[in-house]
Amino acid sequence: MSAAAERHRRGETGVLRVGFEASGAGELTTRARAEFARRHPGVRVVPRRYDWEQEAAALREGLVDVAFVWLPNDLTGLRSELVHTEPRVVDLPSGHVLAGRDEVSVLDVGDEPLMWTERAPREWVDWWAVNPRPDGSSPRWGPTNDNVEEMLEQVAEGSATCFAPISMARYYARPDLTWVPLTDVEPLRTVLAWADGTDSSLVRGFARVVRELAAAVPGGPDQP
Repeated sequence: MSAAAERHRRGETGVLRVGFEASGAGELTTRARAEFARRHPGVRVVPRRYDWEQEAAALREGLVDVAFVWLPNDLTGLRSELVHTEPRVVDLPSGHVLAGRDEVSVLDVGDEPLMWTERAPREWVDWWAVNPRPDGSSPRWGPTNDNVEEMLEQVAEGSATCFAPISMARYYARPDLTWVPLTDVEPLRTVLAWADGTDSSLVRGFARVVRELAAAVPGGPDQP
């Protein structure tokens, strides 16, 4: 067997397509790709960004090899493991009356129109919107959007608010937006997923890297 063929057999050459949504699993997303590339210099690591709840479908369709998937999501036909947990925040126009608060309850923003999307299943939309609210009320639905950029633009102009993971506050920082922690909602949980039955050494290697990096975070993936 040639040296090149042996490297390929061991998973040291090739292409690994890594899917993620918006900010993915925060810093873990970028760190994992960088560390995997360092260990496998012959492998080209290609990031593939998806919008609302599309990363799991991309796995099933063979568009990516492995993905950081936000829960809730349809994991049919996939293997997965929890790798990241983070609190959620509300995104407000910078001049909003609640923008100066250190934290807010989901009930504090109950009268504010909330961004949502028609591109994801209703169960996903309701989870993000916290519908119903702790007091049994429903959100005040605002404009729809197809992606992160449309959502943030409409929040900035004052049309609505949105709920997001705290990593989006860091990755999509803008002077006309303020992100305030929500005190009484479930955190976002992110799993690393790949097609059930896959025998890719590259996927196994990437999962190993993610597992090691996630374990090194104080508290592990089960903690915000």
